Order: sequence, then C-alpha cells, then structure tokens
Amino acid sequence: MTYHDYPLFWKEAFEQGLKEDQVALDWTTLASVLHPEHIATARLIAKSAGVWVGQGLAQLAQIQASAMGVTVEFRSEIVSGTSVDAGTTVCTWKGPAGSLLLFERTFLNLAGFVSGIATQTRNLVRVVEQAGLKNPPRITHTRKTLPYYKDLSVLGVLMGGGFAHRVNLSGGILIKENHITAAGGLREAILGAKKNAPHPLRIEIEVRDEKEFTIAQEAGAEIILLDNFTPAQVQKTLSLKRSPTLIEVSGGISESNLRAYCLEGVDVISIGSLTHSVKPLDLSLLIQD
Repeated sequence: MTYHDYPLFWKEAFEQGLKEDQVALDWTTLASVLHPEHIATARLIAKSAGVWVGQGLAQLAQIQASAMGVTVEFRSEIVSGTSVDAGTTVCTWKGPAGSLLLFERTFLNLAGFVSGIATQTRNLVRVVEQAGLKNPPRITHTRKTLPYYKDLSVLGVLMGGGFAHRVNLSGGILIKENHITAAGGLREAILGAKKNAPHPLRIEIEVRDEKEFTIAQEAGAEIILLDNFTPAQVQKTLSLKRSPTLIEVSGGISESNLRAYCLEGVDVISIGSLTHSVKPLDLSLLIQD
C-alpha cells in the first residue's frame, strides 16, 4: 500500500518552528553574510543510512518561502519512504544564500525526526518479514506521541512500512486497565461498550493473563490486547483462542526481542518506542557556493 507525504502534514509544526526560531531576526546571517542575495545551491545529505521522509516538507517550505516573499526552490531528490545510504543527497535547495539559512534548522529538525521514526519502523518490519510467517503481524504505533507531532509521527510509521493504530480517542474502542476498574469489571466493560459504542467501531480490550483472555473472548471482544506477556505466555494464550478475535501484543517489545513475538496467530504488534524514543536520521545541509 502506498501512502502520500502531503505538505499539510508538516504545516503546523513547520510554521511554529520558524516562529520560535525568529527567523526575521537571524542576526548571525544579517551581520555576517554581506551578499545575502547571492544565489547559492545547498545539498541536504543523509549522514547515516535510513529512510528519507521529507518530500511533503520540501513542497511546504517552498510555499512558505513564497508567502514570506522569498524565492527559494526546494526539491526532494528522493521519494519519501525510500531507503538511503549514508552520503545520499536527499534534497537540494536553491536561492538567495541568506534566505537558505533561515530554513535550515527547522527543516532539518522535522525531517530528521520523521525520517528517524520511518527508519526505526522499517528495521522492525524487516524483522517480521524475516520470520517467514504465512500471516505476519502488522507493526503499529501507540498513542505515545507529543502534542502537535502526532500526524508527523504517524506519517513516519506509515513511510517505514508500518500501519496506523487509533490515532486519537475517537478512533476506536480500547478498554484498558483503568477503564475495567471504573466499569466494575472486565465483562461489564465489554458489555457496556457493545451496548453504547458507535456501531462501526470494533471493541478491543487489554488483558493481563489467560483468565482475563478467556473472559474477554466469551464476552465478545473483537480484538484482545495481550499486555506485557512473554513470548511463551503469548503462545500459550493463543492455544486458548476459540473465536475469530484479532490478537494484539504490546509492552516492552523492541528490535532486540521482536523476533520472539513473531508467532502465527498474532495479528498486531504495537510498539510505543516508535514514537516516544526517536533517534533522528542524521542530516546535514551544505551550501555549495
């Protein structure tokens, strides 16, 4: 499936970044670049291998530059979602030297952040692919995202070959431990959701052990999340499955132990570190002349 890197995904964060950086008062450039209108070319280079995501950002940067009265050409040389080697030129900029410098840090911060998520996701997807399962699980994110960066975080996961989980509270029914306590029990929570929830939304519930799994299954949960189960516990719980319930596993899963959770019968593996522990792709902008 192909996902598109639209400029709209980047708009709010990019505009806020320029505002916080006070680009109109860049005293370093104003004071030291004596010929700011000199037309220069710059290359944005990946300093490490990874997955590039920034095509939509380049399009947005050009729109933003125009709105600021600046003539700068931003061109992504690589399609977003493409794996790149260290040393690859991923984007080129051309325009007045002084203007190029205004956008450097905001652009690199955002592109590095999203590309880092995509890179980490791609690594995990490869682990799943190498497991050779007939029905491999999907790799998804969680809601452990920062305000203002949710759309960009999800974009990074998609571009890395992962899938979207619910991105906000209205996107699905996910009954967790505190909901169960507040509802008066696991069965009560499921039955309440079945009675009151909008009909297009499937009901998912988090369970902590085999007993809760059985109760959830009997009460009609459509998706059951095995939270903080070991691979052996997941395997044993899968043997108890008696319905077409989807199985998701989560909790403490990383690249180092993912392979052990790639089991037939696991449909989804959700990993919070995809978006809350991001290692940005190392990018560098070099002005050529």
